[in-house]
Amino acid sequence: MRPVREDHLGASTYVEKGWHLIAVADYERAEAILAKALTLAASDNQARALLGWAQMRQGKYDLALRELQHVLAADPLCAVARASLGYVCLRKGLIREAEDHLTRATQQVRDPRAALYACFYLGLLYTSLGRVHEAQGCFEKGVSLAPNFIEAYYELGRLHWSVGEAREAVKAWSDGQAANRFNIWGRRCAEALRQVRSGEEPRSFS
Repeated sequence: MRPVREDHLGASTYVEKGWHLIAVADYERAEAILAKALTLAASDNQARALLGWAQMRQGKYDLALRELQHVLAADPLCAVARASLGYVCLRKGLIREAEDHLTRATQQVRDPRAALYACFYLGLLYTSLGRVHEAQGCFEKGVSLAPNFIEAYYELGRLHWSVGEAREAVKAWSDGQAANRFNIWGRRCAEALRQVRSGEEPRSFS
């Protein structure tokens, strides 16, 4: 049987588009684009790992789990898949497994972008456990390494707000809005500011 030829160059274009769509929180379109990449190159682990990422951020945890486990079986060092699997475990309430995967992803140096997101997801995990100082450290590290990581500003603001640090919360959201007011998370920072000034509670999106 003749082996199927894969178009990795063609798939790479869709992978880059998928990365961009994930970065702007357009997960539904990212999923479609990355699925297209896999029709061109089914063995592309990066495309599959990002597909799992796009699925998990839509709450499709079982689908994401299948894709991420597939990637890690082929490449245990794939940091994007490791970080994403940590997030899936967090959302499934598997706290010990989540912390293990996320910590491993933050400690690797192969993929700085995956380490950045793993650090952010650790912040979400620590927030859920009430480990405020550790969560704050994760979010602050995220914005220091990537000043345009607006989602980290948003969650940093929510963390401050949850422990009664209103001034610090407002500063975090103001900084996030100022960093990129057109980004979806920049708009959410602006909305959080409007909500708290109206006596409402800021929403959770992550």
